[in-house]
Amino acid sequence: MSRSTLTFLLKTLVSLGFLSFLLSRIDVAQLLRVLSSVHLSYLVIAMAGYFFGQVLCSVRWALLARPLGFENPLKDFVIFYFIGMFFNLFAPSTIGGDVGRVFYLARDGSKREEREWGGSTISALISVIADRFIGLAVLVWIGAVALVLFSNYPLPLVIHSLTIALAAGSLLGWLLLPLLNRLLQRWDFPKGRNLLLGLETYTKNRQVILQTVALSLCVHFVQSWMQILLGRALDVEIPWSYSFILYPLVGVFSALPISLNGIGLREGGYLYLLKHIDVSSEKAIAFGLLWFIIIALDSLIGGVVFVLRKSPKPAAVT
Repeated sequence: MSRSTLTFLLKTLVSLGFLSFLLSRIDVAQLLRVLSSVHLSYLVIAMAGYFFGQVLCSVRWALLARPLGFENPLKDFVIFYFIGMFFNLFAPSTIGGDVGRVFYLARDGSKREEREWGGSTISALISVIADRFIGLAVLVWIGAVALVLFSNYPLPLVIHSLTIALAAGSLLGWLLLPLLNRLLQRWDFPKGRNLLLGLETYTKNRQVILQTVALSLCVHFVQSWMQILLGRALDVEIPWSYSFILYPLVGVFSALPISLNGIGLREGGYLYLLKHIDVSSEKAIAFGLLWFIIIALDSLIGGVVFVLRKSPKPAAVT
């Protein structure tokens, strides 16, 4: 058995274990009644909001790829991004689709020049890492700021401390990139040096950083607003202030690479956080399941694009 297959099986077991534990703690019949009474109109709006947010993520990725030499039209980045989302449905973590994005951009990317830190593959990898890092860092900072501003919610001190530590760590990591690059230059680790040298490109391009941070704020604000929509779909009122705590904390927690695409972790996060505003366990689990359904349905658009790109054009069919 290969290592990747073993990892996939272990993460599947973790997800199934989490889901089994959560379902054992609730009334499953009541959960089914909650799901059967969902207001579909709010889900449709939420799906549209999620789709819009992912298009903005594609624009963010394109902005980060430009300084690395990629001149593809924006539609290419949208297509590659949604195909990556589709791959995420079958990957053993929430970042599995990033491999697909690197592959497509490296293979089909239009690169105006080769930089000293590597060819198309490493350049594509750098753009995806930067895209992930900025998106996640902004998400953590939103959660940290919300926890400070809206401290009236009875969340444990450890959650405040960990979130603020992660936010500070993301900023420190960015500031230490030049130092890490200098350290790696002393070691025989060319791939690491190339990667850090490419990431350093962004530290010299503040306009791109400001633009991508602004786009990330827009994306996460839209997705935080979607938490309110999901609540209304379940006849639950999510305070707008709490949505800026709920979405970032669950998003970061479900990104931990220990489960299959965050399944189980996501639902557990919603169960834990929503109980602090007196949401029933059944509705909290339903909340997590509906969020995953929205992600999955929008990700299937990437599957359609993937199939169409591999299909022959009508003129080529004999």
